[in-house]
Amino acid sequence: MCFRPPVAVEGPKNCPKCGAEVPTGAAKCLGCGAALQVPVVLAPGAPAASKVPGAPGAPTPPPAPGA
Repeated sequence: MCFRPPVAVEGPKNCPKCGAEVPTGAAKCLGCGAALQVPVVLAPGAPAASKVPGAPGAPTPPPAPGA
């Protein structure tokens, strides 16, 4: 029995800058080189990125006493 959630399969997308077709999962447009945002999918029950120590937007711990 498989307990993994179903995976949505998406086709190619278009570059928001030049409109060229971009393969799924590409980090940059093959036509103009524009950086593409890759969606981040967290596993069920995984902490949000802002709660991961060292992640952008994560709270910084207070300084150690005597530091």
